[in-house]
Amino acid sequence: MGRGYLERVILGEEKGLLSWAVRGFAWPLSIVYRSGLWLYLWLYRVGLRKKCKLPATVISIGNLTFGGTGKTPAVEKVCRILTGLGLSVAILSRGYGSRTRGSLIVSDGNSIFASVDQCGDESLVLAQSLPGIPVVVGKDRRASGRLACEKFNSQVLVLDDGFQYWQLDRDLDIVIIDGSRPFGSGYIMPSGNLREPITGLRRAHAVLINSTNSASASIEDSKRKVQRIAPFASIFVCRRKPVRIRKVDGSIFDLSWLRGRRVVAFCGIGNPTSFLDTLVSIGAVLCESIAFPDHHVYSDAEIEQLLFRLGANQADALITTAKDAVRLKNSQRIKDLYVLDIVLEIDEEHQFTELLKSVINKPC
Repeated sequence: MGRGYLERVILGEEKGLLSWAVRGFAWPLSIVYRSGLWLYLWLYRVGLRKKCKLPATVISIGNLTFGGTGKTPAVEKVCRILTGLGLSVAILSRGYGSRTRGSLIVSDGNSIFASVDQCGDESLVLAQSLPGIPVVVGKDRRASGRLACEKFNSQVLVLDDGFQYWQLDRDLDIVIIDGSRPFGSGYIMPSGNLREPITGLRRAHAVLINSTNSASASIEDSKRKVQRIAPFASIFVCRRKPVRIRKVDGSIFDLSWLRGRRVVAFCGIGNPTSFLDTLVSIGAVLCESIAFPDHHVYSDAEIEQLLFRLGANQADALITTAKDAVRLKNSQRIKDLYVLDIVLEIDEEHQFTELLKSVINKPC
């Protein structure tokens, strides 16, 4: 149930001769992808394609690589800051893994109307975590943005995973990167996990360097790399902070509850190591850890296997992430299942807030 070999190659975790051969085989496809992307963006630069402007301030949060940088907590953090300023905010998400065509209102801020199959795990987690903030899903974020403005009179639209959504004009582009591996494997898809060349970082107005489980030397090195590529971007250091343990029946526990407890941890996220390291840092006794592919949808057989591992290890609890919890069917029936909730902390948050305020100038 671990991550497959090809996934580890793409993520740059495999260093052997075979991994180099696999990347070499995929390299021509990377060149084709890079050339096609350059041509596509050239059409925007010369004006043959136009970006859509919405009647609201648009703030995009994204990354250069696939998975694992802390994008969802960053979206939540930005939304909380904006609503704290008294602004009407809505989230626009592509809804990775959703089966919905067109635009779908996941939440109006009061009620949730969609299942994880309809809207995807990230959108559902955001809807659950941010009461009062509408969440709209759709592959065409121009259409979902118009819907949010018309339906909710949104002043600010937060574009989840929007750095590569070229069709929509933005007022602020925020990119979050991993402080230990700012550019992932260093290779462009499909031979690596970069979504675009690292020079694309020049479009960013702000860069959040996620320092979770990263040494201070790595963070300083990442800062220097970012400054060389995007000298005009504002740079902030952030980290994922665990805040509580939540049982799926609604019970809430302090982090101290986890200390000394034997747990079986599982997750299907972009950076499982970060989740596991966080559990250990809190004081959990990690009996076994199981990594599934990112956005994995759990089958009944896999749930039974997880319960078996719980008993075989004589562990006190199964523990997972909020994203994984929403992908577990009938999770309420799984005894001893717990969720680790996290938030994003930003150093110099006042300056970051001032940056957000500087672009709030277009009420809907």
